[in-house]
Amino acid sequence: MSFIKGVLTGAALGLLFAPKSGKETRADLRRKMDESKKSASDYADKAKVKSDEMSQTAGEATENIKLTLSKTAKELREQLQNASEEIKNEARTLKDDVKETAEDAYVDVAVEVEDASEKIRKNVDDSTPNSSQAETSQSTTHE
Repeated sequence: MSFIKGVLTGAALGLLFAPKSGKETRADLRRKMDESKKSASDYADKAKVKSDEMSQTAGEATENIKLTLSKTAKELREQLQNASEEIKNEARTLKDDVKETAEDAYVDVAVEVEDASEKIRKNVDDSTPNSSQAETSQSTTHE
């Protein structure tokens, strides 16, 4: 744009200071205007080509970004699903381990309680006189 302004300014100054006839000056002006139009048209064509190239490049970049984001999202979904399955499996394993440990502890406690009960009964039986002996000794003392 500044190029066109420069050309027009140069042409106007050239007209003011040039010692030419009106016919020659008009011909020079036409020629300069035609050159300016051609230059402006060339610049507009170049700008349009560059704009089209940039638009195409931006479109390709956008498509690549979309594909990359889609692929990344898919991979993340798969990783989350796999992690979720692993966590579920680990929780099931832990649940089974806890259940088995609780059952083993229950059996161990039951055995210990039974053994303790047996010892207590044996100690009680050993420490108390035989009931038939006690009855006999009571009946002989009363007679």
